[in-house]
Amino acid sequence: MSTKICPNCNAEVPAIANLCKHCFHDFHVVPPPKKSPFWTLLFLALGTSFVAAMVFAHIYGQQKVMTNVVDKETKSIVFTTKTPDDVTSERVYWKDVSAIEYLTQTRPLSQQLWVVRTDSKRFLYSESNENLTIDAHRLSETVGKPLIERDVSAEE
Repeated sequence: MSTKICPNCNAEVPAIANLCKHCFHDFHVVPPPKKSPFWTLLFLALGTSFVAAMVFAHIYGQQKVMTNVVDKETKSIVFTTKTPDDVTSERVYWKDVSAIEYLTQTRPLSQQLWVVRTDSKRFLYSESNENLTIDAHRLSETVGKPLIERDVSAEE
């Protein structure tokens, strides 16, 4: 006698049976096709990748934090740069500063304030979309060095 396998319980039953004798599965009812998990897994993988990329971009997009301190006691400016891997610090004494440079219409932000050392090495003191004129004059007076103001857009 020929047999068939019940799709519900995997029991072997006679081929002519209408119902499984073990689980009572009806062989005349067509089971719905099983959905492939491919699209679900693909969507989940893409979503997870997108979230991971956004987190990575946020963390490493903000990777550099720059701070500086004007130390009147030692007559110097301390520039500190923090990255996820390292912290670097450099002290520039006022006697080694040749000028304070105030740049406008720069990119990516519209205002930049630089400290220029006598050996022409430059240190970014501040950058903003806000006007830094007061800060530039104050720093120039504190350090006792000339203020050079330049519109970078006019130089292009």
